[in-house]
Amino acid sequence: MHKSPQLLGAGMHTAAPGKDYPTHAHTSWELVYYVRGRITCPVGNDTYDATPGTVLLTPPHTWHAEQSRTGYANRFLQVDAAATHPWPRLCYDDADHTLRRVFDALVRETESDELRGILLAELDLRLRRAAATPPATPAEQLVIQAEQLFEERFASGLRIAQVAGELGISPSGLRAAFTRVRRTSPQAALQSVRLRHALAHIRNSTLPLQVVADLTGYHSVSHLTRHIKAATGSPPGALRTTEARP
Repeated sequence: MHKSPQLLGAGMHTAAPGKDYPTHAHTSWELVYYVRGRITCPVGNDTYDATPGTVLLTPPHTWHAEQSRTGYANRFLQVDAAATHPWPRLCYDDADHTLRRVFDALVRETESDELRGILLAELDLRLRRAAATPPATPAEQLVIQAEQLFEERFASGLRIAQVAGELGISPSGLRAAFTRVRRTSPQAALQSVRLRHALAHIRNSTLPLQVVADLTGYHSVSHLTRHIKAATGSPPGALRTTEARP
C-alpha cells in the first residue's frame, strides 16, 4: 500500500539560454512539467531531452540538473510520497493539455488545501495510469511535442520548418511522423488548431474579423474567411450567435 502523496510546494521557473540549473537533490519527489524550450536533463544515471509537454518525475535523494539549450519555462511540484511510488520517470502530455491543466491549477491554488488535495489526487491517478501505459514510440513523442508547440504558438505565424528545427528533426521527418501517427500532415494539424480557436472567437464574441485573424495566426481576413468556409460551408458572419452579433 502506497501512502497518499502530499503537496509540499509548487511554483514556476524560467531560464535564459545557457542558464543551467545546477545539480541538486531533494528529500521529496520533484515533478516538473516543461512549458517552453528544449532542455537536457541528467537524472541519476540517465539523461533526458525535454521539450514542451514533457513531464519528468525525480524520486527523493536523486541528483538531477537542467541544461538550458534554448531558454525554458517549467512548472514544478515538490511532493511527499514513498520513493517506490508507482510513477513513471518520464511521460508526455496529451493533445488536450490534461497534465498541464492540473500542474497550472496546483501552482495557482494557494488558498484551499482541500482543492489542492483533489488536484493532486487527480494528478497521481493520471501519472500512475501513464506508468501502466506502454511508452510512446519516437514518432508519437515527436507528434505530441509538435502539437504542444502548435497550441502554444498558433497565433505567432509559426512555420512547420521552425517546429521541426526546435524538435531536432527535418521537416520531412516531422511530416512522416504525423502521417504515421495521425494520418494527416503537420500543416493540417496546425491549421486545425487555428481554426478551432478562430471558430470559438467568431461564435462567442463580437471581435472584428481582422482581430480574430490576428489572434489566430491567419494572414488576413480573406485567408481566415477562406478556411472558415472550407471547414463549415458558411462565411464567418453566418456563424455568429445571436448573443455575439454586434
